[in-house]
Amino acid sequence: MWRMSKGVFLGLAVLALGACNLQGTPPVSGELSVGGYVIAPLPPAQEIGGELRPGVRVYRILLSQDGAVQVSAVSSDLQLRARLRLVLLDDKGVVQAVSVARNWFAARLELTPLSLRPQITTDPGYRLNFKGQKDQVFYLQVENYALSQDQVTLYADPFTPNSAGTPNPNEIGEPFTSGTKQGAIEFVDEFDRYNVSSATGYLRFTYSGPLDLVALLYLSPQDPSPLVLDPVRNCAPVSPATLLVVRDRDLSRAGFDEENSGRYRLEISSTPCP
Repeated sequence: MWRMSKGVFLGLAVLALGACNLQGTPPVSGELSVGGYVIAPLPPAQEIGGELRPGVRVYRILLSQDGAVQVSAVSSDLQLRARLRLVLLDDKGVVQAVSVARNWFAARLELTPLSLRPQITTDPGYRLNFKGQKDQVFYLQVENYALSQDQVTLYADPFTPNSAGTPNPNEIGEPFTSGTKQGAIEFVDEFDRYNVSSATGYLRFTYSGPLDLVALLYLSPQDPSPLVLDPVRNCAPVSPATLLVVRDRDLSRAGFDEENSGRYRLEISSTPCP
């Protein structure tokens, strides 16, 4: 019988993990409790063979209850010269979200290869949001892309998400017949659903942040070809649609309930579109 050597077995295991986007449980530098903070000393990045390898620390986050959490990193040493990135992983090592700038974050598709210099905005605070259940474990990987060491304060704070729109896919959505609604896309893969079956007039969709948000008007929940509104084409008759969904176009980005981030505005009125 053919026997596999230990080295070959480990090598194949690493390849299998990479193919599944699994990184395994990362080595942990400490614990970050929800409602608390830690000081993270970050080693400098290194240039090796044309690649920029960040200085890294990893912190374990154990949820004590169901809910939403915002994590953030604020540099005290480099401040405006900081070049940070936060990577959130689940307990299997699968990437859940990646910070990109102060006002938005993304899914794993936005990961920057180490062979490229990441284009990160020079803002001292980097953040991302996630949701989980009691006793669920996440890992926060903090990366320093500056060529100098940095000291960063990490926060994990519970928060109440923007309540506009019904996220449950089994429901037709929050009733919306006239007036205005102000919602926010605060999580990767978020759908905000509105029931517009009784609405008449014209729908306007306003958004000015860095995400690629769209408002989709469906004739029915099974409609395969919804009418698409975005910041360019932002007005249409609301009838005969029954379901309105607001989401990121590619389901890969999210922001915060702030102007110029993830917040959007909907309006149904009798004023015709231009």
